[in-house]
Amino acid sequence: MKIIDRYILNEIKIPVIFGVSLFTFIFLIDIIVAMMENIIVKGISFIDVLRILSFYLPPILSQTIPMGMFLGIMLTFSKFTRTSEATAMSAVGMSLKDIVKPVFGAAVATTFFIFFLQESIIPRSVMKLQYLTAKIAYENPVFQLKEKIFIDEVDEYNLYIDRLVGSDKVANGVLIFQRGKDKNFPTLIVGREAYWKDSAMVLKDSKFYNFNDKGQEVLTGEFDEKKVPLAAYFSEMNIKVKDIEAMGIKKLVSEMKGKTPEEKILYKVEINKKLAVPLATLMLSLLGVFLSIGHHRSGKGANFALSLIVIFSYITCLNIGIVMATRGIIPVFIGIWTPNFILLILTIFMYKIKAKVI
Repeated sequence: MKIIDRYILNEIKIPVIFGVSLFTFIFLIDIIVAMMENIIVKGISFIDVLRILSFYLPPILSQTIPMGMFLGIMLTFSKFTRTSEATAMSAVGMSLKDIVKPVFGAAVATTFFIFFLQESIIPRSVMKLQYLTAKIAYENPVFQLKEKIFIDEVDEYNLYIDRLVGSDKVANGVLIFQRGKDKNFPTLIVGREAYWKDSAMVLKDSKFYNFNDKGQEVLTGEFDEKKVPLAAYFSEMNIKVKDIEAMGIKKLVSEMKGKTPEEKILYKVEINKKLAVPLATLMLSLLGVFLSIGHHRSGKGANFALSLIVIFSYITCLNIGIVMATRGIIPVFIGIWTPNFILLILTIFMYKIKAKVI
């Protein structure tokens, strides 16, 4: 590798890391806010929150790396222009192709890395995320239970809690309906308070009432403690990352077999998106060079604003295409790949303009 190629790659390294970090943070804001609520309100440990965030990162990075590459390259080559390094490269006989060669190589490597993320890392990451969130809820049911909410998803139990008190979230005013397969009316259990132990609710100072098929009370009693298992409810926590988004392309193709044409649309959209977004890295990287290099002396702010306009325009067009393709308004290929074709045309156009002056 030539010294100048190594120099260019070293110069783009820090700005690209900055760009990827910036966009990743933007994507993570909603998740971070939700996690802060879990720390402050629901008692989830800070370490567990960090582990959850780490499993959210791979799906987000597959989208933010192309954006970060574009922003970082624009910042680097705008600096080359301001400091006249781009002029010096041209003066020593480097063509535009020579200048973009190391950038193109880095973009190709990054594209393959994103494909690796999608096919190998993301499916494993989502599986670990599901396991970890279920484990947290299993060990700390307060993570899911809320005041004044009627829960009917706990096996044969219906559950209502009036208040959660203190840092340990002790429940006051507990009402439970225990359903039976051969009974028209459930057993009613009323508890003064309850706490959690080993993924079960332990009721204290409670009463129970049994009813016959006509709804008449036939048996009543009291007990000091009663354990109500809740593990089944908490093992089915909802994960924000959709199952289809966690699948690799190979898995999506196999899962699509046997589906109806309407059901296949979602799979086709996801497959095309997993191909189009990584490949956009190539166009964005080259376009970042062509938009920022030259004999002008635009400031950092102008180049930063231009890069954001291009990135968010691409995201907007892609999302519009995804929605229209999902609803069957336009073919999937057109909906997903049109933003890439626009990038390609813009990249070729800018290359022809810059090749005349570099």
